[in-house]
Amino acid sequence: MAQPVWNPPVWDRDEPDEDDSGVVMLQRVVERPDGSLELLESPLTLEDYLDPQIGDKLTQGRRHANVCHDLYYLLIHHFQDDPDVIVLQDVKVLLGPGLPGPSPDVAVIRGARHNDPDLESFSVVRQGTLPSLVIEVVSPRDARVRRMDEVNKLDLYQRVGIPEYLIVDPPRRATAQRFRIRGYRLGSDRRYQAIDPDGEGRILSETTGLRFGVSADGQRIEVFVAATGERVLTARDEQAGRKLAEQRALREAEARKTAEQMTLREAEAREAAEQVARREAEARKAAEAELARLRAEIERLRKP
Repeated sequence: MAQPVWNPPVWDRDEPDEDDSGVVMLQRVVERPDGSLELLESPLTLEDYLDPQIGDKLTQGRRHANVCHDLYYLLIHHFQDDPDVIVLQDVKVLLGPGLPGPSPDVAVIRGARHNDPDLESFSVVRQGTLPSLVIEVVSPRDARVRRMDEVNKLDLYQRVGIPEYLIVDPPRRATAQRFRIRGYRLGSDRRYQAIDPDGEGRILSETTGLRFGVSADGQRIEVFVAATGERVLTARDEQAGRKLAEQRALREAEARKTAEQMTLREAEAREAAEQVARREAEARKAAEAELARLRAEIERLRKP
């Protein structure tokens, strides 16, 4: 078996992380002899992690679930208009006879023969293609499971020929409480080579045309279109953007209405002032005429 090209850092191998507060458990529903169903829970083993049964659930915590959910829906939304792309979350991938069938956290697949929205598993043999990109979010709670992602799954994906593999490490002590991303690409020698990040610390996925990076505050994963540099938004992000735009447009409309009302009031005030001025001018003119009449009358009365 080929050795992976990456070894876990010293703190992952030898020192317990302060976040390692639990053990990832496997939850599996089994049928009892009387036909009833029973939920069994046991510590996750490497065998079950690399080759789970359909329906198995892992208790990896809310943070792990949220990161997987966000990445999945972001990619789903980005590729929604591309019928050649399938994005899967926690779906068993049947790699072929004699090979385990893992359930990657997120997998991007191009060129599948059958884009069935209801598939329970993805058969590489039946579909005629491997996932082009696999993303695993390592467990923030269990160092054993992290090593399975960082060593065992890396070795498996390399052996079967997955072109690209990304490992997302959620914030914990070993990552200075920031997200961390590592990427691997299959070389001409069929071995993984680490993908060097660009000047902004982002990992290029050539198979998807996307760059994966970490936000400036280190608290979320961001994805960008490599060709344009535009950040990929989820439907929720776009909805929030539309809501903000609508609110901004409403505020601008209200501001225009207020300005128009003020202009109208100013016009009315000017008209009222002009009317007052006209009345005052007319009153002065009438007073001057009356004064002239009275003077003329006085002069007439003075004459013999």
